[in-house]
Amino acid sequence: ALDANSEGGSPRPIEVSIPSTMNPHFSVRDFGGGLSHEDIFGLYSKYGKSTKRNSNNYIGAFGIGKFAPLSYGNNFTIVSYNGGVKSSYNVFVNEDDDTRIVKLNDEPSSEPSGLSIEVAVSDGDVENFRKVVQDFFRFFPKNEMPKFIGIGEDEDFLVDYEVLMESNNGNWFIIEDKKEYWNRNHSNAHAVMGRVHYPINPDALNLSQFETDDDDQETRQIEQLIQQDNVYIRFDIGQLKLHHSRESLEYNKATQRQIFDTLRVVFSEIQEIAKEKLGDAEDLWDAKVKYAQVVNALPRTLRS
Repeated sequence: ALDANSEGGSPRPIEVSIPSTMNPHFSVRDFGGGLSHEDIFGLYSKYGKSTKRNSNNYIGAFGIGKFAPLSYGNNFTIVSYNGGVKSSYNVFVNEDDDTRIVKLNDEPSSEPSGLSIEVAVSDGDVENFRKVVQDFFRFFPKNEMPKFIGIGEDEDFLVDYEVLMESNNGNWFIIEDKKEYWNRNHSNAHAVMGRVHYPINPDALNLSQFETDDDDQETRQIEQLIQQDNVYIRFDIGQLKLHHSRESLEYNKATQRQIFDTLRVVFSEIQEIAKEKLGDAEDLWDAKVKYAQVVNALPRTLRS
């Protein structure tokens, strides 16, 4: 949806409808150019077909995401607003486990062009959908944040977070960890790419391959850093390899090296920022206050 808005130059934010017990439907609506009848059947008749495969300017690439609703249920609805016509289609899996698409109807429409994907949600999954949406959009920039439909006007839908420490260029940040003390460690730091945050798997990263006699201690400290759930590191789209499911990173050699090299920079910058904060203290009391701020921001295993 964001890609479609970008292509169409729409200033209007995408709309995400949150399911409720009264309206158990999840939908995403963009305000791009919409799709013609030929485009609908051309794109949705084949897995892996994508118009964005050769560009890092878009989030999509593999042509798989458009079928994501079929990982939840056996059908979903496409509504395309194109050329003054509202066209509805049903995409479903038949008894032979084949994906099929059927046109439902056409009707004149004065609504803005674009595409809406609509999924029926089970009553028992309404709250889970809500939580996933809240987590998914947590670090989206304000200019790309959707308009959420189906939430209260005064509801604080996205939970605020406090940044305790961040790099000067915003490439990484550490947020306040609100989990209980005993649950804070042995979790996963996150790689933020294409606005989405992916947990970094320390085992799949295979840090031992980077150890040398000179920096094996640094490697162990980096391993501790990526076990902290409140550490987030930004990467450009295309820097890291994604699994085709788009649910996780794919840890090929290039991705492993990219993450390790970036973590080394993060680790070095954390130390420099800590030194700067303490070095700017005007007196002992100010130094102790800043020391507490630095120490409280750092993962426990790295405080020494």
